[in-house]
Amino acid sequence: MKKYLFLMILLCAVSVSAQNTPTPAPAPSQPADTLTNFVNPEFPGGHRAFVQQILKNFRTSVPAKQNIKTAKVIATFMVEPDGSMSQIAIESSENELVKNEFLRALKKVTTQWTPAEKDGVKVRARMRQPLVFVLE
Repeated sequence: MKKYLFLMILLCAVSVSAQNTPTPAPAPSQPADTLTNFVNPEFPGGHRAFVQQILKNFRTSVPAKQNIKTAKVIATFMVEPDGSMSQIAIESSENELVKNEFLRALKKVTTQWTPAEKDGVKVRARMRQPLVFVLE
């Protein structure tokens, strides 16, 4: 039986942008809208726990059977005000099989996030998660 050494690195780069319903312009005495009162969404247990969930769901045999050695994929998704993940999509990918498997693994993560907050109000946040796949 052929053995595979598998290494998957999920980088910690996450970009966040708040999306909520439009609000009236601030009164002249208030400062302009900034992210100073913005709190990023957080996965229970932190980014490491999120990565572990993805790794648990990722089937390495899919790309291994096709002898895929390396691939980079970047996914995006929204963390909703209720903490759920939505609009999971692939932003860029070097390999279709790895892309599809990463997308499948992300969609299987059902743990609720602590949502982003802006001025104490829960808001949607766009997240970006890169993946580097290496098979040796």
